[in-house]
Amino acid sequence: MAKQAGILPLIGTLGGVNFYYRKGVPTARKAGGGFNRDAIKHSPNMKRVREQNTEFANCSHVNKHFKLALKPLLFDYKDGTLHYRLMQLFIKIRDCDTVSDHGKRRVHLGMETDLGKRLLLDFNFTPKRADLFPCQYAFDWDSLSLNTRSFNVQHIKFPEQADFMQVCLGVVRFDFESMTYSSLETNTLKITRDFADSSFKLECLGMPKGIGTILVVARTSFYQTVGDQDYILAGGDGMGIAVVGIGES
Repeated sequence: MAKQAGILPLIGTLGGVNFYYRKGVPTARKAGGGFNRDAIKHSPNMKRVREQNTEFANCSHVNKHFKLALKPLLFDYKDGTLHYRLMQLFIKIRDCDTVSDHGKRRVHLGMETDLGKRLLLDFNFTPKRADLFPCQYAFDWDSLSLNTRSFNVQHIKFPEQADFMQVCLGVVRFDFESMTYSSLETNTLKITRDFADSSFKLECLGMPKGIGTILVVARTSFYQTVGDQDYILAGGDGMGIAVVGIGES
């Protein structure tokens, strides 16, 4: 590396030399020797970069197919940050794989740990409606149902134009290794502004066939009724989505 001398400092590459400013000082250095495709593929100094690229590709692959598996429940949900936030989630789950060498850590091995499952359960799909309901709720594996208690419809933050809230439950069997999946939906529950009960539950119609982790996903969405048609209110805080249960393969 050398400082440039002269009345008019150069910027760019000339004769195999890079001319640029470094900390405000005109500087020159021989071109090449940095990050390039050949070096990343073959240089021993780039081994860690290759390992990181391999692991990142696995997280990206999981992200793509996971969103496809949840597509029926994510339908009509608009959020430009979801892809990035899911990538961060799967990177954290990958880090839960403590049995593999660096470069070989995988999301499906991270999901076999309690911490990996907890990270997915705690993930906030819909930040503008972080809590599905302002009450206690949990999925019961014995009855295969989502149960709520101490529910008060007056505590639901209905969007101004909404006439009712719809609650549905989906069950997805997702194999984090092969990226194969199958799913089932349940009956839906319609909760109007004058809903009087202090509890409700939604039962699963069954479990999807195949192999993989069982994910129970709840969704709340709000609708406006115009004439005899119901229209979903998809913007803002009009939708809530959460994984409420994770079962073994």
